Amino acid sequence: MNGMIKRIFYIIIAITLLGCSSKNSKEYASVDEMVKETKTKVDFISSDDLKAVLDAHKHVYLIDCRESEEFDSACIKDAINIPRGVIEGSISEKAPKHRQTVIIYCNNGDRSSLAAAILPHLKYSDVKVLEGGFDDWKTKYPDMIEIHPVRGDSQVKAPAKPSGGCGG
Repeated sequence: MNGMIKRIFYIIIAITLLGCSSKNSKEYASVDEMVKETKTKVDFISSDDLKAVLDAHKHVYLIDCRESEEFDSACIKDAINIPRGVIEGSISEKAPKHRQTVIIYCNNGDRSSLAAAILPHLKYSDVKVLEGGFDDWKTKYPDMIEIHPVRGDSQVKAPAKPSGGCGG
């Protein structure tokens, strides 16, 4: 009986260890290696094709995944800022329609490729990365750049006027 309990115990441990290992897990020698591989797994859109989409007023989510400081300096007109580091937690609030096309960009396509690879896991079905990123866009279409954009939470609000009542 004691031997049977040991065998069951070892079987449970083996199942637990095998169940916890991931065959999809891959280790990379560097971030550059990870980005390079990720870029082979995402779809790209050229600056010219994105301009055609925007000119046609097609409904897309244009996501700038650069940091807020970068976005606050300049962005593509009408872009939504969701930094790469918080995209998983913020995308569904700012881009709630999962079947609508998402076009995502950063400076050069590295961060946006990593972000684009995550979005299908969050049920976004049509995700594209701007080829060449913001660097390419601002060279080709400087008239479609918004300098110091003001969006939602980043908008500076005037202080409230005193109410005239108690404490004001």
